[in-house]
Amino acid sequence: TGTLRDNDIVGAIADAIAKNVGKLQPQVIRKDEKGMTIKNDYLARLLKLRPCPEMSTYDFLYRIASDLVYTSNSFSVIFYNEDFTRVTSIQPITTKSYRIFEDEHNNILFRFRWDYDGETYTVPYQNVIHIKARYNKKRFLGTSPDIELKRSLDLIETSGETVKNIVNRSNSLAGYLKYNNLADNEELKQIAKDFQDAYMNADNAGGIAAIDSTVDFKEIAQRTPNVPTNQITFLRDNVYRYYGVNEKVLTSTLSDQEWISFYENVIEPVAIQLGYEFTFKLLTPREIGYGNKIEFTANLLQYATLQTRDTIGGNMFDRGAMTINEYRALMYYGPVDDGDVRMVSLNYVKAGDQSLYQVGKENGTEPPPGQQ
Repeated sequence: TGTLRDNDIVGAIADAIAKNVGKLQPQVIRKDEKGMTIKNDYLARLLKLRPCPEMSTYDFLYRIASDLVYTSNSFSVIFYNEDFTRVTSIQPITTKSYRIFEDEHNNILFRFRWDYDGETYTVPYQNVIHIKARYNKKRFLGTSPDIELKRSLDLIETSGETVKNIVNRSNSLAGYLKYNNLADNEELKQIAKDFQDAYMNADNAGGIAAIDSTVDFKEIAQRTPNVPTNQITFLRDNVYRYYGVNEKVLTSTLSDQEWISFYENVIEPVAIQLGYEFTFKLLTPREIGYGNKIEFTANLLQYATLQTRDTIGGNMFDRGAMTINEYRALMYYGPVDDGDVRMVSLNYVKAGDQSLYQVGKENGTEPPPGQQ
C-alpha cells in the first residue's frame, strides 16, 4: 500500500542502524614511512563538523544509512567552488527518479530529478558519493528491498488487518431480527440498518440492545478467531534477518559480544564503503599516491559495559596507548588540565622499597655512592 518509508517495522530498523552509523567519526589521515598522521585541514574540518549547511556530520551519516535501508542506494552530490579547487559541501539528495549511464565519450553520468525542487540535473558520477547495499544484480545500483520484502510485509499488513477486525467485532452484537408485524423488504432493511447503527458497533461496549415487542433479536454465537501471533512473529523476524538486526538491536539491550557482532555485520560494511568512496571522490590521485585517505572509525569501547571499559581501558592506559583524558572519557568523567599525556607503568615495586625506587633514597638517607 506504500513504500518502505511508510512501514513501521522497517522504519524502526532504519532508525536503529542509522543512529549507530551516525556515530562514526570521519578522519583524513596520511600513512607513510614515518607513520600515521591525522590531518586537520579544511576538508577534515568540513567532514567532522558540517558536510552541508543544513546537516551536522551525525545527521549526514544518519541520512545516508537510512536511505540504504529503504532503497539500498544513497546519493550525495559533491559541490565545489567556482574553480573546482575546494569542496564547499556534500549534499545528500532524495530523488524522484534517476539514471546512471555512459555517454558517447565513455563518461559515466548521473542524471536525477531532485525531490527538493522538482528539477532535473546531470552531473559526473565522480561528483556523487554513492553508497550501495546488496550490490549483486545491476552494474551501478544496489538491489532494492521493495521486491524482496514485499511478500513478508504484505502478509504482516494482512495479519494486522485481521487483528483490527477481531478488535472491532469483539464488543459488538451479531445475530438476526425477527419482525413480528407485516412489512415489505425495504422496511425490513431499514429496521435492520437502524438496529445495526445503534447497537452492532464498537461503541456499544456493554453489548446490550433495547427493543420493543415488535422485534425479536436472535443472537448468533461468534467464534473469535485466534490472533496469528506466531505467524506475525515469524514474518517480522524474517524482515529483521534481512537487515541483520533483532529485537535487542532495536531496544539497545545488546551485550558486549552481541554489539560487536552487530557492528561487524551491519555497521562496519557501511564504514568501509564510506571510506573507499570518500577517498576516491574527494582526494586527488596525487594525494592518494602520497598515502592520504579518509576513514570512518568507531570507538567500540564506547558501547561496552563499564566493567569491560575499566578492564580494557586500564590495560591500554598502563601501556601508554591511552591518555589520562581518554581514559576519563571512557569512564564518563570530564577532562582535566594536563590530561592529554600518556603514562607508562615501568614495573612493579615492593611496598617497602617505594622511596628507593622513586627518589633514590633508602629510609630517608642517601644511598651509598656506588649505588647512585
